[in-house]
Amino acid sequence: MIFNASFHHAVLLGLAIAVSNTAHADHSELNPNATDIKPGDTVKVSTVPGTIYLRTQNDPDDLLWDRLPLYRIELMPAPPVHTSVILRMDPTATTPKHLYFQVARSDERFYMRLRWKDATENRATTVDQFRDGAAVQYALKGAETSFMMGTGPDNPVNIWYWRADRDDAESLAAGGFGSTTHLPEQTVSGASAYIREEIAQDSEWHVVMSRPLKVEGEHQVDLNRAAVPVIFALWQGADEQRDGDKRISQNWIMLDNSSGQ
Repeated sequence: MIFNASFHHAVLLGLAIAVSNTAHADHSELNPNATDIKPGDTVKVSTVPGTIYLRTQNDPDDLLWDRLPLYRIELMPAPPVHTSVILRMDPTATTPKHLYFQVARSDERFYMRLRWKDATENRATTVDQFRDGAAVQYALKGAETSFMMGTGPDNPVNIWYWRADRDDAESLAAGGFGSTTHLPEQTVSGASAYIREEIAQDSEWHVVMSRPLKVEGEHQVDLNRAAVPVIFALWQGADEQRDGDKRISQNWIMLDNSSGQ
């Protein structure tokens, strides 16, 4: 078959557009080095030798993280539990948000590192501005607990909540909707880095939250249990998300902590 020059040019142009579109799609959030995790799956907690330390306690970009398994889980809009949340939610927000996470423990401390793509860095909280945020929620008594903030005072959850306006993490407890409580023993700390890229959609938050393995006080997750149920949540400030308007993983995954026994 003989191609004329204009046809050949058109073919090359079409290929270039296809490659460009594929590259653009790759900006979506997918990382080929991550293992996909679904609700109900089990993730092994990595053990960090006692001779290895982060540069700082919650360093989000220490070289250590490059050596640990990376997992990916889909987050979807949380089921609305209050009329005010329904009014604020975007009914067209049906595309999954991908959250990447790593989980590790040393002899003394437990770490959770989170990564997600975010085109905007939202650190302010004002009347018309809203901060970015992330949370890790642990069931205190087992996977029969409701992943929607616990199942009453007899089946509560412990929540590690990072907020961008303070760039720190706090420890909360809840036993159902509207019962979130700031715990008197603040044992969790956190730190973040916002990685700004030339293409805004490729920019990322990197957040680490950690806690000593042994702590005092009620409603603190026992991180020495062999299996710990956990879910994740994100708030996107640019989308005016706050309170119950958030994205969450849709049910518990299990952290296999047996190496710490």
